[in-house]
Amino acid sequence: MRADGEKAPEVGRLLAGAAQVVADVHYCWLIVPSGEGMPSARPMGRLIGELGNADWVIRFVVDAGSRKVAALRRTGILALTFQKGADDAFVLLAGNATLLSEPADVRRHWRSRFSAYFPTAEDQARAAFIEMRVARMELWIRGVTPEPFGTRPTTLERGADGAWRLP
Repeated sequence: MRADGEKAPEVGRLLAGAAQVVADVHYCWLIVPSGEGMPSARPMGRLIGELGNADWVIRFVVDAGSRKVAALRRTGILALTFQKGADDAFVLLAGNATLLSEPADVRRHWRSRFSAYFPTAEDQARAAFIEMRVARMELWIRGVTPEPFGTRPTTLERGADGAWRLP
């Protein structure tokens, strides 16, 4: 039970709902703290890999010289937001992130479709991957998160043991 007496939703159902929203959305917003302490947001294309996998590790390709990479190097944290407005579904994922820029890492994760964004050998030499281990989720998913919908997020946090919990 939650502090307000309402029965807590099942964690597995919340994770499945979040995974479905992330899988259905083509673009998300990447949010990082800027050098001035204010958040900076930019759209990102479809993510790589098994979205909603058991580990909730998300990877995407970036230009190693970009502002988002500079911000990541300063803080090591980022957030991603996903919106599927037609379904009243909103997901925020946050966690620690690392830059994978070693040539072996880039080769391991590279897919030919990334050449559309990095067409020349010079462009590809600047390619890197950001890998985020999701540690916190804030969910507003109609039909999944508790009513009344939209008054506050349902939050999941990953414990030290890796298990997801309602705080």
